[in-house]
Amino acid sequence: MLREKIVTTLVWSAMCIAGAMAADYLVTIVLLRAYASYAPLITLAVATIVSLPTTYTLVSGRINLRRARDELTKARDAALEADRAKSLFFSNMSHELRTPLNAILGFSELLSLDIFAEKRVEYAGLINNAGSHLLDLVNDLLDLSRIEAGKLELHLEPLGLATLIEECANTVEPRVRAAKLRLVRNIERSLPDATVDRRALKQILFNLLGNAIKFSEPDKTIEVFAALVTSGELAFGVKDQGVGIAPEDLAHVFERFGQARHDVSNPQEGAGLGLPIVKGLVDAHGGRIEMESAVGRGTCVTVWLPASATVAREAKAIAS
Repeated sequence: MLREKIVTTLVWSAMCIAGAMAADYLVTIVLLRAYASYAPLITLAVATIVSLPTTYTLVSGRINLRRARDELTKARDAALEADRAKSLFFSNMSHELRTPLNAILGFSELLSLDIFAEKRVEYAGLINNAGSHLLDLVNDLLDLSRIEAGKLELHLEPLGLATLIEECANTVEPRVRAAKLRLVRNIERSLPDATVDRRALKQILFNLLGNAIKFSEPDKTIEVFAALVTSGELAFGVKDQGVGIAPEDLAHVFERFGQARHDVSNPQEGAGLGLPIVKGLVDAHGGRIEMESAVGRGTCVTVWLPASATVAREAKAIAS
């Protein structure tokens, strides 16, 4: 910006000085014929001294005004986009919340009728499943609100990352088999312990594994991996062969309310809370998260924990 101000000031000052010199010549020589009074050097000096600061002030004001107008336009556009995204998000969330609530109310009403007495056990199970889903949604909303408010509290402790990942993989194994998928583990057994929050790490893994299961077609493979890279960082994540994400949508999947606007090109759309929560939990650990994806070729999400989180510091190159 300073360069633009200087260049513009010099251009306009040169034009002003040239105008002053021409006016001085026309008045003194052409009109008055006062050859003895014509002093072009004095005119040049005076015009330069006057025009440079005056022009710089005017140019700076104009450029600053233009910049302020541009920033105001960007802020307005961002506010409109955020408002639109929020409206879409809450519209989506209202549907997500109503679905289990309708199931709970509907099956509880059927339980009150004696004619359905033989199905009470089945209906009770459906009500329990709907209630569990509703509770998960509410917990996700609370987690996201704590992350956004900066009030997320981590309970850090040294944990075996390989063991924790294995536990999460074993937990989702029934869902993987039910979806007719294969789950492979590529976990470096010599991983050092990491100082992390157990609940947060499990939530990260469950969200990533859940997305991989949700957006993968039968007979595909899901890979959960973990390794210690040469930089000392711990890298772990989930890779799938699912539907993938369009390049223009990758920049939005970790945003708050991002799912409502952009997500994987699949009709199965969830509440859109998982990835923003994952990013918030990773950021809280001082880590970073990366996503690589292509439509029809799958998605790979990698979480990088900083070297300061590792208890042991023996690094090995991550297998490609």
